[in-house]
Amino acid sequence: MSRAGDIHAPGGNEPPAPPLSPDPPRPQRRRFPWWATLLIVVGVVAVVMAAFYVPVALTSTSGYCTSCHDMKAAGRSWARSVHAKVSCVQCHVDPGTLNGVRWRAQEAKNIWSSYLSAGKAMASSVHRPSNAACLKCHDLGRLPAVINGIKMPHESHVTMRNLVCADCHTTVSHAPPGQSNASVSMSVCSMCHNGQTASDACTTCHTTARPANVHPAGFVKTHGGQANVVGTAACLRCHHDTAFCDACHAKAPASHFAGDWRYDHGATAKADPAVCLGCHDRQSFCDQCHRVQHPADWVVAHGAVAAKGRAACLVCHPNSMCTACHARTGVRP
Repeated sequence: MSRAGDIHAPGGNEPPAPPLSPDPPRPQRRRFPWWATLLIVVGVVAVVMAAFYVPVALTSTSGYCTSCHDMKAAGRSWARSVHAKVSCVQCHVDPGTLNGVRWRAQEAKNIWSSYLSAGKAMASSVHRPSNAACLKCHDLGRLPAVINGIKMPHESHVTMRNLVCADCHTTVSHAPPGQSNASVSMSVCSMCHNGQTASDACTTCHTTARPANVHPAGFVKTHGGQANVVGTAACLRCHHDTAFCDACHAKAPASHFAGDWRYDHGATAKADPAVCLGCHDRQSFCDQCHRVQHPADWVVAHGAVAAKGRAACLVCHPNSMCTACHARTGVRP
């Protein structure tokens, strides 16, 4: 007797359905060795660290700065200066972590763009040393107030006049060849000590008065030749700027405008060559006329040149010379 709700398959009693076949075995996944994963992670970290460390390490050396072609001359002057053991970064990058990060980030771009040939590197301007960079090593309070007979209160100039150390010490690390690295040009002082902004009396800065015979007798005549030898920088240590020189040099002496000075100055020059060499250099000026070499047949051949214009001849020869020669030979000019 069947229960209510029982469902019988048609056809009466039937054997039970066979059991379902089991799922086929799944292939086991091959596990990645843990040590290989660790090796990859370490490699990635090393590459990232190298990408940051290499630029930082390179840009911390002066060799990096002087490797640039435009910096070769600056590198040579730095190597012979009193700051030869101070790296470029210590002077030209302001103190502070943020300033260092900014500069090295820019240089890192330059290094990798150059190494990977990813385009032209961005130019970096050379930052002028700031007072903060100088004062890392130099204590204003310990600098002497008098140096080699010159009164120089550094602290008042820096704190009261808003000067930068590099305003005066322009050649302390990068002096031109033959010039002292430690010297300070007096022309820098005269920017303020001009009699208006600050006193220009010698005793304002010098502990001893200027000697009366600072120049030897006859120096007005001979100073030009000496200036050509030692350079005008020696003159500007006392005479401040070229305005002093221009009072005489901007105009020629009256003798140059009297008569035929171009042609008859020889007697004066032979009597006292120093008079001429005070303004004129023998090689660059005098020899333009006095060392001209005409061809052997110039007396015969010069006519064709002179016919095009006698101005070139009259640079050295007076017109009277041409007239006298042509009158003597009977050749019409």
